[in-house]
Amino acid sequence: MSMITKRQFLQILGAGAASLGLTGLIGTGNAFAAGEAPDWASLPEGAAPKTGGKLIYGQTYPNWDLGTSDNGKNPYYFIDLLTRSVWNPLVWIDDEFNMRGELAVSWAPTDDTLTKWDFQIRDGVMFHNGQDMTSADVVASMQAHIERKGSGFVNKWVASVEAMGPHTVRFNLTAPYAEFPFVLAEYRLVVFPAAAMDVIGTDGIGTGPYKLVEIDNKRGFKAVRNENYWMAGRPFADEVEGYIVTSQTAINGLRAGQFNAVFNIDPPPASQYEDAGALIHRAGGGDQFLLTMPKNIDMVWNDVRVRKALTLSIDRDAINSIVYQDPGSWVGNDTHMSGLNAEFLPREQGFNIDEARRLLAEAGYPDGITLPSIVYCPSFPEEPRIMAIVVESVKKAGIDLELREIACDGFSAYGTAVNAPIGRPRRSLIGPRSPAINMGRMEPEIGVGENGGWTGPKADEYKALYNAAVAEPDEAKRFAMYQQLQRVAQDDVPAIMLGGRRNMLAHMPNVKNLRAHSQNWSTRFDEFWIES
Repeated sequence: MSMITKRQFLQILGAGAASLGLTGLIGTGNAFAAGEAPDWASLPEGAAPKTGGKLIYGQTYPNWDLGTSDNGKNPYYFIDLLTRSVWNPLVWIDDEFNMRGELAVSWAPTDDTLTKWDFQIRDGVMFHNGQDMTSADVVASMQAHIERKGSGFVNKWVASVEAMGPHTVRFNLTAPYAEFPFVLAEYRLVVFPAAAMDVIGTDGIGTGPYKLVEIDNKRGFKAVRNENYWMAGRPFADEVEGYIVTSQTAINGLRAGQFNAVFNIDPPPASQYEDAGALIHRAGGGDQFLLTMPKNIDMVWNDVRVRKALTLSIDRDAINSIVYQDPGSWVGNDTHMSGLNAEFLPREQGFNIDEARRLLAEAGYPDGITLPSIVYCPSFPEEPRIMAIVVESVKKAGIDLELREIACDGFSAYGTAVNAPIGRPRRSLIGPRSPAINMGRMEPEIGVGENGGWTGPKADEYKALYNAAVAEPDEAKRFAMYQQLQRVAQDDVPAIMLGGRRNMLAHMPNVKNLRAHSQNWSTRFDEFWIES
């Protein structure tokens, strides 16, 4: 049997997809030689990176699932979501929300059903234990992620994964999905060395730029340079350490020289970091704060007029101005979409106390209403201030709402411990993603934990339109359908988006090319260097 080269493989994929009219769905990492850095990993013009040194960062946003396990050698329970220090997924989403090949160099659907996707994985990649990565490792890793329910996106869409050769992997889907590769960029969906199901991914071995040497996942980790990293000559620093800190500890630590970078800083004290000599890098966006309102039990917000009144009475401009000191920086629309998405469709009506009062009166509450308590944990340091503004804002419409703060350790399990699979009324953190993933998280079946068990005619309309949208190969048609979906959701308000943040990084001037990312988990550690 004759073998084909990687370049021939790409040509075959391209020809096949072109004949099917699917060229817009072909992806490539634009790097074919072993050790060659992809074009997206190019350094700034004129850059002269130094080697050596140590990055020691403080992290104010710990992994939301820390309370579930003490094994930080598994990326599910690493200290934070910045898992690309140690591991790599198949694809990466860049700062402009373009999909890039990471451990994959190319991908394409095999036919016009969009139910089978072939990925060509990067040659010459070595795990930290010296083992070469092959398609067998990718298959075993994805099977483990499915078994452990590491990503609802994968469990929804992937029926099976199979090796088609030493460096080719096929994903067989449960239904057509035109934007499937975006699913594989999630921070948990990394590639491990193949092993038995009960131990795979539990030893800290990955393909990333740094090798894990020590971790207490409720405190911090230490890692050293991976001399066999698949980008030749990288990473540049010798060591990386990361520690979970409070906002004030982060500032004091940077002043004292204990840290030379802090991720997810609290916006108002940013000037204190600058006074300490740090530079601030602001991403274009960041996480959003969603209120999940269970509707499968008897709650006053089962009446859509109450939900509409609640969202109309939230002064989001006040959140932007007071908490973030950045008026107009975030715009949401009660879906998972944000202004970062080209498909984003603003609400037809914004903050309006008079209309909120009218809706409450029409619903039978002319003298106001008391809503069930909603719990949250301060994953980001500014959240208590956001919640205080929301509580005072909705009072103007006659709405009494308790947003109750609880500890973050174990918050995820607490939120879903009752009323499964929907859980308690709670705040969920929503990171920015592709439109198909964003809109899927509100889909009645996929997003039941966030939409609160949304049912009824509008939910049925949404579900049918969503399934049609993700199966549509034409990008322009999908764009229009995504906007239709946003209008359907806005009309029925299954959940409420309070506001959103811009992820911010403070770093000392000698830390070069380290950047905050709108997708917090997409931060990279193979591009920065330390100058002495």
